[in-house]
Amino acid sequence: MQLLQEYLDFFHDEHIVLDDLSKKKNAPQTSTENPKVEPEEEISSKSISPDIFYIKISSFGYENIAPFKELIEKNKEKIESSKGLIIDVRNNGGGTDDVYQPLLPYILTNPIRIMSVEFFATQTLVNGLRDYAIKNIKQDSLNEVKRIDEDLREYRENIGKFVLYGDKKVIIDTIAINKKSPQQVIILANRNVASSAENFLFSSRQSKKVKIMGTPSMGALDYGSIREFKFGCDNYQLLLPTYRSTRLPQYPIDNIGIQPDIYLDESISDWIDFAVRYIQE
Repeated sequence: MQLLQEYLDFFHDEHIVLDDLSKKKNAPQTSTENPKVEPEEEISSKSISPDIFYIKISSFGYENIAPFKELIEKNKEKIESSKGLIIDVRNNGGGTDDVYQPLLPYILTNPIRIMSVEFFATQTLVNGLRDYAIKNIKQDSLNEVKRIDEDLREYRENIGKFVLYGDKKVIIDTIAINKKSPQQVIILANRNVASSAENFLFSSRQSKKVKIMGTPSMGALDYGSIREFKFGCDNYQLLLPTYRSTRLPQYPIDNIGIQPDIYLDESISDWIDFAVRYIQE
């Protein structure tokens, strides 16, 4: 395991993961229950002052799609009437871009440019995409299955090659901007921000009223959409990325990270307080 891990570390890619399942299976079950320690919420919000609203989201996991949408709808009036909005994504390791979509109408000022991706066509990719699509069919419709198979035809016909997702390398996303929205938006990000959370930074920074504060993010955005690949060892799980960004090779982010507009050094202990004072000044 150590030798394999040293080999994988050569690639410096956070989306390559090798797990020893036998160790996980045999690991002693330790109780994490502590009545005195409350588990930290992944999603929360509060009014810091009458004109500053704060939103924290530390995971873009699929399970947070509905709760985060509900949080935005519940606090719609507060967000719209705020002078400043602070979005705290520190330690957000990613998940899916679908989670943060409800925020974009409030923080964008203009259409944004999104780089597409190229999937490396393999049978594992085809099987995985097909299984996922069929699971999400509401009814057992033969026509739906045929449509899914047709959508995957290009991947099947190009096994071992890169296939562009969609028909354009650059997509102009004209998201409908909310008429009422904060005048200033501060996004707090640190070294542990990765994957789709970096995608959020990448899109948000194109807005004229957004400032990213903190430190450079992790740098795990060039390759993504990890999937399990069977390689003959049932005791081990190998997860590999299935696409690469069309930004490459001109604009790499892996192991570099998204750079903040305002770097917060170690002397600044309270990032939220710094962001509040920045808005107020």
